[in-house]
Amino acid sequence: MSNRPNARRADLRRRRTAAVCGAVTVLLALPPLPAFASARDAAPAAAEPRQAPEQALLPMGIGPQKSSSATLKAYLSWARAYGFRVSEHPSYGGVTRGAHSKNSWHYDGLAADLNYGPAGAPASERTRARTAIKVADSMGLGVIYARDGTAGSAASHRNHVHVDVGTTSNYGRGTVRAPAGSRTTQRLQRVAHFPWAQSDNLWGPNTDQRLQAIRAASRMHGTKFPYGVKTAQRAVGVTADGKWGPKSRAAHDKTVAALQRVLSVSATGTWGSATERKYLSVRAKYR
Repeated sequence: MSNRPNARRADLRRRRTAAVCGAVTVLLALPPLPAFASARDAAPAAAEPRQAPEQALLPMGIGPQKSSSATLKAYLSWARAYGFRVSEHPSYGGVTRGAHSKNSWHYDGLAADLNYGPAGAPASERTRARTAIKVADSMGLGVIYARDGTAGSAASHRNHVHVDVGTTSNYGRGTVRAPAGSRTTQRLQRVAHFPWAQSDNLWGPNTDQRLQAIRAASRMHGTKFPYGVKTAQRAVGVTADGKWGPKSRAAHDKTVAALQRVLSVSATGTWGSATERKYLSVRAKYR
């Protein structure tokens, strides 16, 4: 058998190998190619959706976000305790798709609607709505409700109160800036052992009575009880049995120390002149 075909195949392999080696040599001699970014690197970072942080101020719906979702949730807990029906929020029965604008805060859990009483009872609802608005204002939340007219967005909010985390409100006469709110009153109500349903951040008669009871029961003011011993005991967080003994005194001093921390004075537990001056100043501002 002739070896000629095998010789031809071997010669062909030698020629291919020589061609490949020559091409490699030429390529290695060339200058390096410029670096090109991949499609992923070339795309701007903003093109990739990212989860926004909880406290970010996001331009959504009506305007920029002002308050956190935690503030709104605290408000809604108060509203439920006060007897309101909360709706159009993911944690309170969900949100009706299509009932709001595409980028509405309702879908993100940053807005909710409130109703009070049976359907078709606007008088009682409006009375309660005014309280709800005051509480929302005190917490720095935005409100839409036709309280004073039907201008703008208030026209579609005649039978329910809309509350959100935005910077603006509309009480019926057009958009206004949402109030800043008072956290000091809220903290003092906690110090005075308020029931949750009454902790509305507003320095009203109940708040004033409890704080004044703590003040009057101090040694500086002669351990007096202008509203009765039981009221003072409730304010300092002990059983209201009408007997001001060692437990009531200890609870009072502990409550005074907590109040002093809120007022940013030395937490000695004793109501002195520095506490008196700061308390009266805060009372005049928020009452």
